[in-house]
Amino acid sequence: MRRGLLRHGRQLTFAALCLVTSLSARAQLGATLAVESDYRFRGVSLDGPGPSLRASFNYDAPNGCYGGASATRVEPEHGDRYAQVLGYAGCTTPLDVDRLVEAGATYSHFSGDSSYDFAELYVGLLAGRWGARLHFAPDYFGRKVSTLYAEFDAHTVLDENFRLFGHLGVITRISGSGNGESRTRGDLRVGAGWVWRSLDLQLSWVGATEGGPYPAVYGGRRSTFVAGASYSF
Repeated sequence: MRRGLLRHGRQLTFAALCLVTSLSARAQLGATLAVESDYRFRGVSLDGPGPSLRASFNYDAPNGCYGGASATRVEPEHGDRYAQVLGYAGCTTPLDVDRLVEAGATYSHFSGDSSYDFAELYVGLLAGRWGARLHFAPDYFGRKVSTLYAEFDAHTVLDENFRLFGHLGVITRISGSGNGESRTRGDLRVGAGWVWRSLDLQLSWVGATEGGPYPAVYGGRRSTFVAGASYSF
């Protein structure tokens, strides 16, 4: 669960995939190195030309709490390149034998221009093959705009190595000026993944509608195929 949060931190492509980790009876500490052809945050590219590299680590405690951080290069506006450091922490508790409830917070810091820094609070409901979350940001990307982001993620396992996954999200501005942009934007991600030992390969299609809360008026491609690979330690 935690690693899904880091990968799309940004964006939770298959949030429930690592639910078993949160149910573990012992603490776990892990790290991941990942590369993607395009770093898409809630459907919108935060990356310039070339692949995006990311390093992350996560800690899962026996009591259901967790935390971690990741670092990756971003380009919110053309020519403005920074390192985004994302930290997160939260806790899960069983609702019944099949589901967990979750609450936590994230904080994103952008080296080189801290005016983009922002925090979010989230709550979620997680099951074996699906997860839903609601995020609240009081100052989204430091632009004096508060937002709500709702997302639903699901996956199905084809065999011990292959899976299909999907993500649907909607972000809406609940206060603040939109600088001429529409109040709401939706995003969709569908794809397939292959896991072998600690290696995870993915190919997905990612798309987003126009407008919606974003740190700048976005003129990039609204949809694309994204290839990614990660290795966990």
